[in-house]
This record gives sequence, structure tokens and C-alpha cells, in this order.
Amino acid sequence: MKKSLTVFSALLMLTSVGAGIPAVQLGNAPTAQAAALNAAKLANGKYSVKYAIYKTGTTTPSDAASYFNAKAAVSVKTKKAAVTLTVTKAGNQFIKQMTLDGKTGTVTKKATGNTYTFSNVNLRTNHTLGFALTVPMNGKEVTMNEAATLKFKTSTLAATTKVKLSTKKVKASAKKVSGTTTKGAKVTVKHNKATLGKTTTKKTGYTVKLKKAVKKNWKLKVTATKAGYKTVTKTITVASR
Repeated sequence: MKKSLTVFSALLMLTSVGAGIPAVQLGNAPTAQAAALNAAKLANGKYSVKYAIYKTGTTTPSDAASYFNAKAAVSVKTKKAAVTLTVTKAGNQFIKQMTLDGKTGTVTKKATGNTYTFSNVNLRTNHTLGFALTVPMNGKEVTMNEAATLKFKTSTLAATTKVKLSTKKVKASAKKVSGTTTKGAKVTVKHNKATLGKTTTKKTGYTVKLKKAVKKNWKLKVTATKAGYKTVTKTITVASR
């Protein structure tokens, strides 16, 4: 794709003369949580994922990558993933339309960078990313169609919505911990490394029955987990009776 390289290189030079474009880093190390997520079996929820944009048919980075945010937003519902790509403010000047495997994305216009959302996307395969570019040429604006290969870095998948978690005051000699959380979350209570109790909620309210009564000044770690959500842990100190 020598033509694409020339077009995007020229646009990069044009924008660097003005406000400039921050370099997009696409190869950062994945988060610890992300490694545990299976791209083929994501629970309903919201995620982020890094991706690379290559020159078509190669593994050579495309200049087009500099016009995109480093992470895509992923929304999963009934086992189908919708993906939102966000271009940079500079990219707004030139990218007028975008397709993924020939399908036109839903555009949300923003001054900071337009977003393009595509439905029913398989995160595990490579995709053809198409652009309709408006390029200044010889004093006129010319529309050109270019393409690149998009590959999601599935090892970087991470949930972006936190589980809700609150805890009520716990007094010495108590044998339960109560509070509220996201419906369907699993709540675990620990003292040091010992698990005192756990429960999976059916409602937003929860009560964890403990194996033994707690003592004054114990520090309890209450953790809420749910597939598709970021895990949340709160530490509470047992009060006097």
C-alpha cells in the first residue's frame, strides 16, 4: 500500500506543522486483569482493548495509527461485541467516513475526536479498516479511499465498569457482614489470608455469614467480583461493641 503510506505520511506532515499529533503507542504491556479474559467468551459488560493498525497484508505499522486513540471501547451484550474506535482531533480533519470489513460505522461527532461504532465484531480475527479521506491537494480538497489491516490485542482486554460495593459498620463479636453491591456479584470476606465467608447475590443487598465472630480492630477485606466488571475491594476495621 505505497499509496496509503504516501497519503498518510503527507497528512502527518501537514498536521505536525499545526497543533501536532501525539504519537500513539500500540504495544504497551497488558494489565494483569486483562490476561484472564477470554475474547471468545466475554460476559455482558464494557471493556477496553488495544489494537494495531498495519499496512494491508503486512505487520508493518500504518501511518494511519497516529490518527487513532490507542484503545477501543468494547460493549458486549448477548455474546455480541460492539466496538468503538476513536480518532484524534487531527484525524477529524481528514477522516470523513470509516468502514470495518466493508460495513459503515455509526459516527458520533466530537470536537476532541469522532467515534465510529461497529456491531457484531469478532475480536479474534483481523479486519479490513477502510477510510474515506479528504486530502488537500493543489489548493483543492480531494476525496480518497484507503485501507489498512486492524488487529485487536486480545491479551489487553480489561473490564472498565467497576462492581458497586458498600459495607455497613461491623462491630466486635458480629458474625455477618452486610451491604450493597451489583446484582449477581460474588462477595468474599477475609481476615488476613483466611476466608471468613462468601456469598453470591441475587439482589443488590447482600449478607455474608462468617465462620467465626470478629474481634475489635480486625481489618476485614470485602471483595466483590462479577464477570464483565472490574473487581472492587474495601477494607473495614471492626469497631467496638
